[in-house]
Amino acid sequence: MDGNEETDWWNRTRYRVYAPVYDWVAKPLERGRERALDALDVEPGDRVLLVGCGTGADLPYLLAGIEISAIDVTPAMVRRTEERAAELGIDVDARVADARSLPFADDAFDAVVLHLVLAVVPEPRRVVAEVARVLAPDGRASVFDKFLSAEAEPSLFRRALNPVARFLFSDLNRRLEPLLDGTGLDVETRTPVLGGLYTVAIVRPTDER
Repeated sequence: MDGNEETDWWNRTRYRVYAPVYDWVAKPLERGRERALDALDVEPGDRVLLVGCGTGADLPYLLAGIEISAIDVTPAMVRRTEERAAELGIDVDARVADARSLPFADDAFDAVVLHLVLAVVPEPRRVVAEVARVLAPDGRASVFDKFLSAEAEPSLFRRALNPVARFLFSDLNRRLEPLLDGTGLDVETRTPVLGGLYTVAIVRPTDER
């Protein structure tokens, strides 16, 4: 396998292992997730895509009366999203797919949810470019993740911890703004949450997209 194939295999493998305990481990992040979806301001009738849906933890915070699609690269996670949707009585089109090549038409969604995804996936710029492609011109995306601010330098501790963190769960040293460059998306609002360790951002297509 080449480097990308090895990374893809490891992502699928680790999240298959994490699936049974993911909700418990991610429980402290629920307040940030809720704030991010409040900021997204989804309306009845909106077409919403969950990218990297995981166990469907975003579903309880979404309104009834919207059209929800969800993708994840790990089949075990997709099954858990389907189970949660059934428990909540929500109709969700959940499928296994790669966020770098979304199986949807251009301008297909009014809102896209990118929660705890961009610091995890390989080739995050490709993911953002795909989100820009499937997002309607007047759409918006919610990004919730552990980004460094544009001007901050990672601490020595953060730099030392990052190789282990990247192997186990996430890159601690990614910045949001460089991931958006050239994609036709721009930050509308950005709010630090959970003591500043995480960021909630709303991004929208620019006129130049």
